[in-house]
Amino acid sequence: MISKIQTSNVAYIQQSAPQDDSSKGINKTDKTEGVDKVSALKEQIANGTYKVDLAKTAQAAAEELI
Repeated sequence: MISKIQTSNVAYIQQSAPQDDSSKGINKTDKTEGVDKVSALKEQIANGTYKVDLAKTAQAAAEELI
């Protein structure tokens, strides 16, 4: 017989002081490019034009299983 595992829906959030990203090698241009990519992806998803690369997705899933 299989019994249920007790689960908890609790999220732990670590709060920390804002850090300067320049120490990580990230500059504002990199952040802006990242925001632009995210905005473009959101727009593609909303328009129904986003295409999933099945080969890359399958490869990543296979590598995760190994």
